[in-house]
Amino acid sequence: MSLIQALILGIVQGLTEFLPVSSDGHLVLVPFIVGWPEPSLTFIVSTHIGTLAALLWVFRARVIEIIRAVIGGPGREPDRRLAGLIVIGTVPGAVLGGIFASRVETTFERPVIAILLLGVTGWALLAAESSYEERKEEPRPEGALTPMDAGLIGLAQATAILPGISRSGTTIATGMLRGISRENAARFSFLLAIPITIGAVIVKIPDMIDEGASGAGGAMALGVLTSAVTGVLAIQAMLALVKRRGLRPFGVYCFFAMTAGLLTALARG
Repeated sequence: MSLIQALILGIVQGLTEFLPVSSDGHLVLVPFIVGWPEPSLTFIVSTHIGTLAALLWVFRARVIEIIRAVIGGPGREPDRRLAGLIVIGTVPGAVLGGIFASRVETTFERPVIAILLLGVTGWALLAAESSYEERKEEPRPEGALTPMDAGLIGLAQATAILPGISRSGTTIATGMLRGISRENAARFSFLLAIPITIGAVIVKIPDMIDEGASGAGGAMALGVLTSAVTGVLAIQAMLALVKRRGLRPFGVYCFFAMTAGLLTALARG
């Protein structure tokens, strides 16, 4: 992989990890459309180091509050409760990822599958937005999240092991379907991404070391850096956009991206 390709794919990862349009799907779609070699799964996971850094930077104050609550700070029951909900939400992704990781890797070699799954993400976003707009009850705040909410959002996160299924999109959409406000669903989605991303990176560290030693270290480092910078911008933009515009524009975009990918596949026979 050239440094230019790593630079562009790092930017793609940083933007699409937090916008609800599937980062893994775009890391398959973009090379497929422009005719580049498909990036390795190790490179894709390495760019998650950058987006993890972006999450920790943007939510650094909140993360510190949660850590202090977990280690026993007095009067921090709401934060301890939130930490427990994050654990509950992390379990489905960790379990399913451990069971099906090797099988899912093969889907990265089939771009059309990722392209079609972008359509599934688009449908989920539009359905969640329509349901949210039709609700008559006031949206629930972060403090009203229940273990059932966290478990269902965690199951939605687990489906994002498939390229084309957006992690942030499915988790935010599930939160909205459960009656949580858009912005609070987005914040919980981003906090929930931290432990599962740490786990994914740790599992792939040996592969990243091997790939770096084979000469791809510069490309991986550049991908990490660019995904971190663009990830910070994407998180800030997403928190603002989801409150004002909702998920509908992203759902429409997913169908547009799916169409572009399918037309490319048809043109190539």
